[in-house]
Amino acid sequence: MLRCAAYARFSTDKQTPVSIDDQIRKCRDFADAKGWKLLDDCLYTDEAVSGAGSDRNGLQRLLAASKSEPRAFDVILVDDTSRLSRNMGDASRIREELSFVGVRIIAVSQGIDSEDEQAEVLFAVHGLVDTLYIKELGKKTHRALEGLVLRGLHTGGNCYGYRSVRAEGGVRIEVDESESAVVRRIFEMAANSCSLKKIARTLNSEQVPPPRQRAKKKNVSWCPTAIHAMLRREQYVGRLIWNRSRFMKSPGTNKRIRRPRPRTEWKVIERPELRIVPDELWEQVQNRLAWTKKVYGGQERDGLLNRTASSRYLLSGLLKCATCGGNLVITSGRSRRGHRRYGCSQHFYRGTCTNGLQVRKDWVEERVLGKLQAAVLQPEAIEYAVSEFCSQLQKASENFPSELERTREEKRNVEDELNRLVAAVASAGHSDSLIRAIGEKERQLREIDRRLEVLNLPSQSNQPADITAFVTGRLARLNALLNSDVTQARAELMKHVTEIRLLPQNTETESYYVAVGEWNLLGTGAETDRARHPLGVRARLVAGVGFEPTTSGL
Repeated sequence: MLRCAAYARFSTDKQTPVSIDDQIRKCRDFADAKGWKLLDDCLYTDEAVSGAGSDRNGLQRLLAASKSEPRAFDVILVDDTSRLSRNMGDASRIREELSFVGVRIIAVSQGIDSEDEQAEVLFAVHGLVDTLYIKELGKKTHRALEGLVLRGLHTGGNCYGYRSVRAEGGVRIEVDESESAVVRRIFEMAANSCSLKKIARTLNSEQVPPPRQRAKKKNVSWCPTAIHAMLRREQYVGRLIWNRSRFMKSPGTNKRIRRPRPRTEWKVIERPELRIVPDELWEQVQNRLAWTKKVYGGQERDGLLNRTASSRYLLSGLLKCATCGGNLVITSGRSRRGHRRYGCSQHFYRGTCTNGLQVRKDWVEERVLGKLQAAVLQPEAIEYAVSEFCSQLQKASENFPSELERTREEKRNVEDELNRLVAAVASAGHSDSLIRAIGEKERQLREIDRRLEVLNLPSQSNQPADITAFVTGRLARLNALLNSDVTQARAELMKHVTEIRLLPQNTETESYYVAVGEWNLLGTGAETDRARHPLGVRARLVAGVGFEPTTSGL
């Protein structure tokens, strides 16, 4: 009496699990008819798993049991060859492995026994049919999905900013008003030079509900990579792109890998009723993303930029060593009491540059920004800044009421949190973590007050003198303004200066740097504005020894 094991499988969660019982029943009936015994502890199954890959738990346990010594069974029964595999390569490999250890395979419904002379041919023919079946099924599924798309129905998963509604023949999507407001805000923050990290932290600090939770994901919150993907999703401007990519299974597994399709195969469908973001705002964000990628050398990875993009030092990425061309980085003074100093990275880290001169961070910023402030306080520059400010103010006036109320509500929430922290300190005593939390909330309040100061400005048509005074006052405090948000300020500075070269100078009594560069006050891509404002569009950063310190040993 031969001892038998059985293997059963069904492909998707849409099939009934009873299919497993039916397959096992047919294998048991076959064994009983032969006078063999189907062992109850040798039943191996895989539920809702495709036969295109061999990385199936039940199949792998079966193969491992067939190679063990002593082996518990002599024959493996399957309902048909497609249950074992729908891939000709995997099916052939599985038969060879089982044949090598002396285990028979029998496909009961097809009457194929691996011990028969014609078994190899029959397995090959049925294996070809099984493989073609899954390929044809994929084509039919793809054709059906294309038909749904052309009829205006939805074929994908959830997308933030939209909700799914049942419709005749399938599912349609429509704009979700509450989520679409968050989408527009994300685009506005990105257009205003906010980094991905800052946008994520802002939304999380305000407890804005993040996109829907996915399976196996415990901590749901906004993250920079998700925001980066949102900023590139053309669906937000009412343009659906279907068939952009396809999924291919990694050989020997059921793991699906995304692969891009040629642009000629894309289906672009205009759906204006799904628009959330205006065209002008979309273009601003796309231009900024392209500019950021270009400035930072295209070093994006999973939507994030290199460390320079989020550095907390204002001039990081701008200061260059005139000797070797390398970046100047903070090389010392990171302790609480020390003065941070810039030095040549090639000298400090690799020793390939002869320039070992270091310069205090605060001295560099004071002198470089002093030159910039002198340039922007020229009458022509102020006139241009006021004109641009008023233009942007006019465009944003439509959103002022909602933005103003949202900012006021944010301030009330932060004030409540601050009061609770202060009360906690009063009742529990001094705590370093509470003190740090209080400091962070106070910083947030200062930032909110700065935003409210802008939102509370009178319109250009009513009080132009007040706007001029406001702009002039902010430019007069340029250093403090730029350091209030270093990441955003550095991104803006890089639109006006490509690099600041620090040339080391050595005399018998002192060593110092001379900075060389040029400010483009209108910023990159301002050729049309330059024609209208020919005065003061460029200013020398420094000249000659204009950057020499008053003390030696710099």
